[in-house]
Amino acid sequence: MVNGSVRRDLLDRLWYGRDPYLGFTSSMAPDLQGWNSDHTYLTEAIDRHHPGVVVEVGVWKGASVLTMARRMRDTGCDGVVLAVDTWLGSAEHWLDPALKGQIPQLNGFPQLYFVFMGNVVAEGLQDYVLPLPLDSANACEVLRSRDVRPVLLHVDAAHDYAAVTADLERWWPLLQPGGTLIADDYDATYRVWETVSRAVDDFKARTPHQDFAALPYKCRFTKSAEWRPTPV
Repeated sequence: MVNGSVRRDLLDRLWYGRDPYLGFTSSMAPDLQGWNSDHTYLTEAIDRHHPGVVVEVGVWKGASVLTMARRMRDTGCDGVVLAVDTWLGSAEHWLDPALKGQIPQLNGFPQLYFVFMGNVVAEGLQDYVLPLPLDSANACEVLRSRDVRPVLLHVDAAHDYAAVTADLERWWPLLQPGGTLIADDYDATYRVWETVSRAVDDFKARTPHQDFAALPYKCRFTKSAEWRPTPV
C-alpha cells in the first residue's frame, strides 16, 4: 500500500500544501487523444527505477503521464509524476487550423489544463499525478530551487531544434545520476521531426551518458554517474 509521503512532500514544496484537485469538477468528457503515449520505454523505466519523482515536460492531454502513473500505482511506487506544461498548445497548433481544433477554448483561451485534470480524475490517478502549469524554463527553476530531482525525465515539449536543445540542457543537470531520460519524437532516420532527432543526437554526442536505445518514436539514455556540469 502506497503511503503517499512523496506526494505530501511535493504538495508542501510546490503547492504550499494546497492540493490542486481539491474541489475540482469537470463537465468535459475524458479525452486521451495523443501520440505514442503507451510506449514501452515509459513503463519499462517505471519498472527499472521504481521512482519517487518523475517529470514529464510537455504533457498535452496527459496520455503518457497516465501510462506512467498507472504503472506506478500497479507496482506500488510511493511516487508522483510531475506534469509540466503551460497547456496553451505549441506553435504548430496555432499555425495549423486542423490542429487548432484539438484545443478546446473559452473566449479564445485554451482549456487544455482542465481536459488534462479531468482525464487524471477520470482515471482515479490523482494520488500519482501533480500538475505544474509553467513553461519549461520556469518549472525547471522551481524544481531546482526546491531541490526536487527526478530519476525519470520524459521530454515531449516543443519540436524546433533550439527549444529541444534548451530543454535537454536545462533539465539534464536536474536528473539524478543513474536516472533515465526519454525523448519523444526521436527517429534515427530523421524522417519524422528531423529537428528533434538532430537536437537529441547533438546533445548526447557532447554529453556523457550510457545505455542509449531507440525505438519508433522515442529514445532513452542514462545519466552517467561521473557526469559533471560544464564549467562556465
